Amino acid sequence: MSVRFSPDQVDRAVRLLAHLPGAAAQAMARAMNRALEGARTAAAQQTRAEYRVNAAAIKATMRLVRATPARLEATITSRGQRIPLFAFKPMPDQPGTGGPGKPQLRVGVKRTGGRKEVRSAFIARAGRVSMRQGKARFPLVSLFGPAVPQMMHNEAVIAQIEAVAQQRLDARLEHEIARALEQAER
Repeated sequence: MSVRFSPDQVDRAVRLLAHLPGAAAQAMARAMNRALEGARTAAAQQTRAEYRVNAAAIKATMRLVRATPARLEATITSRGQRIPLFAFKPMPDQPGTGGPGKPQLRVGVKRTGGRKEVRSAFIARAGRVSMRQGKARFPLVSLFGPAVPQMMHNEAVIAQIEAVAQQRLDARLEHEIARALEQAER
């Protein structure tokens, strides 16, 4: 994912703020940082639109590296482990699900397509979706869904994040240029 200033935007910022030393770089860094925050919000919203996961879990995996006037580059990285399947709201969600004569456990990771049956799985007392490994009673294996970085790597999610970030970057640069000019007049 890449969001950049156009050469025209850079030229305009430098031209309008040439009489203020360092003001163009400061305005561009501030605009990038605001766009970065907007991209983080858009990432959480778009990921939630595609998957059944809460925004706090998404934002907890993100790390922002903000731009400075000396380094006009800002990045968002997402690192995280796979999310337990229980976090995707299985139905039914009470312990004892999935045995003979019991309701079949269904889980929906994505919002579209409904919930799918997970054969041989059940809700353990520890509040997790488990499955027996083999015919013996133990060991139990916990089941997991995708990690947040995998969810965010969806093409629809990435396209929306880029669009929001670019729109915000353009708007914020104009605002920051006006702000610097206004402060210089005081």
